[in-house]
Amino acid sequence: MPGRYAETLGQYLRRERESRSISLEELSKGTRISLPILEALERDDFAFIPQREFIPGFLRGFARHVGLDRDEVLRRYRIQSELAGRKEKFRQMPLFPGPGGPTEEATEPEPEWAERIPPREKKKIPWKILLQVAIVLMALGLSLYLHQILKKTEKGGQNPAPGRNPAERSGKSA
Repeated sequence: MPGRYAETLGQYLRRERESRSISLEELSKGTRISLPILEALERDDFAFIPQREFIPGFLRGFARHVGLDRDEVLRRYRIQSELAGRKEKFRQMPLFPGPGGPTEEATEPEPEWAERIPPREKKKIPWKILLQVAIVLMALGLSLYLHQILKKTEKGGQNPAPGRNPAERSGKSA
């Protein structure tokens, strides 16, 4: 961490605790925080603590017992957590991608949560439905075609040809 926060939160907590000559056992008894959790806080191993919402409370207790400014400790925790979250989400794009795509070495293993989510299945349209739709469309097209033919023949039967009388049309001469 550059600048003001050159050391991690765990390093800061350990340095301040040791500068006041307070042992972890003493701190555990005074704060009623288990020794493994205190060790995890000083190792910056926040994943060790199963419920992340308890971490600020642990840090407040730690800061109060050691005599640190709790707002400063919580600020350092927020900054460090935000940076860790950004590192997890960040994916470096290859500078010169090859024709075959990324190599297996460059790909990262899938996170644990990805194993629990079932993969999406492709939605298959049953062939029977497609066949029925095709039959309906063909029937609709055929009925439209026959309708057009019937219209033409009806027009031809109702309107006599110009210049001819109806008797000539039937084939009889007058």
